[in-house]
Amino acid sequence: MGAQPPNFSWVLPGRLAGMALPRLPAHYQFLLAQGVRHLVSLTEHGPPHGDRFPELAQHRLRVPDFCPPDPQQIDRFVQIVDQANARGEAVGVHCALGFGRTGTMLACYLVKDQGLAAGDAISEIRRLRPGSIETYEQEKAVFQFYQRTK
Repeated sequence: MGAQPPNFSWVLPGRLAGMALPRLPAHYQFLLAQGVRHLVSLTEHGPPHGDRFPELAQHRLRVPDFCPPDPQQIDRFVQIVDQANARGEAVGVHCALGFGRTGTMLACYLVKDQGLAAGDAISEIRRLRPGSIETYEQEKAVFQFYQRTK
């Protein structure tokens, strides 16, 4: 089965998961076994060993640590998840630890997919993944995404 990547959890089971940086080949094997076919990396450097797993599509959206993703990055992320899910493929998203940048993206996706208000989406991500969305700027990015897409 492979080892679970650190801080891995499903936000939308079988569709969208968050995690910390996958570091071991076993982490990729775990993701593939779970049906994850797309890995969105929010770190400035891509994850190690990623090139050894061509069946796991890599998407790079570089977001500096403790910063929020910009509107274009959020839109691209939503598009990646929508397109993958339409094909029955799951998406995993990671930053370094899986809290700040990852949580911000996950909350934005809930706003889009579940029609949640920004505050509700943030609360839901924090319930599912305690410690998520670490800065005021990251929170603000979710509210701005909500305003933009409403």
